[in-house]
Amino acid sequence: MNRTRKVTAALATAALATGLAGCAAGGEAGAGGSGSPSDAYEIAFIPGVANDAYYGSVACGIQSVAEKNGASVDVQAPNSFSPTDQIPILQSVIATSPDAIIIAPTDSKALYAPLREAVDAGIKVVLVDTTLDDPSIAEAQVSSDNVEAGRVAAETLAEALGDQTGSVITVNLTAGVTTTDDREKGFADAIAESSGITYLGQQFSNNSVQTAESIISAAISANPDLIGVFSTAAFNTEGAVAALKSAGMADSVKVVGFNANPPGIEQIRNGEVFAQVVLKPYDEGVQAAEQTFNALDGKKVEKVITTGAVVATADNLDDPEVSKYLYSFDCPSE
Repeated sequence: MNRTRKVTAALATAALATGLAGCAAGGEAGAGGSGSPSDAYEIAFIPGVANDAYYGSVACGIQSVAEKNGASVDVQAPNSFSPTDQIPILQSVIATSPDAIIIAPTDSKALYAPLREAVDAGIKVVLVDTTLDDPSIAEAQVSSDNVEAGRVAAETLAEALGDQTGSVITVNLTAGVTTTDDREKGFADAIAESSGITYLGQQFSNNSVQTAESIISAAISANPDLIGVFSTAAFNTEGAVAALKSAGMADSVKVVGFNANPPGIEQIRNGEVFAQVVLKPYDEGVQAAEQTFNALDGKKVEKVITTGAVVATADNLDDPEVSKYLYSFDCPSE
């Protein structure tokens, strides 16, 4: 995939106090919820967190479809993956009355009420990446098949471990995040089928590198037979790698994570991580935007769409069928 365009400089910049600057995809501004023609639609995209190339790829997919429809896209992102940060941004966006909001909810329960407000205000809502416990208020939901991706992670780790016997632990994000909950579910079901492996279950880092490091350090102390770590998100992997290095076990414990951001790929190249499960966020963005425009134009909407995953290892990083899915703020040229 030839990546030549940036989403925006702001989308790649960390530590913004109130989210990200708008990323214009062309076209005129229209009145929110007005049913105006698509060349005047205003679309708001609220990712789960700023400075994450995964959501950069989602934004690229949304932008590519918006450009074809002559619409504009405004991206606003919280500084942390939490409803505390995301809800005020959502409320601010609702006040601007866009025609539609594409959002990755940071909590399956807490985001329902404010999104209900958006719908009641005549704004179309499409969920991308994560979802709600009750997604009925949304026009569509687009996500990876995270249960299957978790199963793939377990099979990858089991293959890497070969005939070794010992313990494996999961470092998860935060309870109530649908994507990572599903990843652990798929992993737990599949790893149970592997003989010789004792699954220690999951612990939550609350998206903290330091907490993830403490979890793995404690697991090493309590389980000298630790041979594998499954990480459901980038910060968890970073903490796990740090703990294994400190304990001198980086070579003896295999790590499989979910991070195709540039630092995650570097972890593979450095031998710190055996594999990363790579989702397809650009495809998610395309599908979410297409369903958004279908809803706005009164066309048939596909309510539930799932995208797949590939596995990146040191052996296949340069394979085009893997490298084209690595997460980036650089949008592919059309």
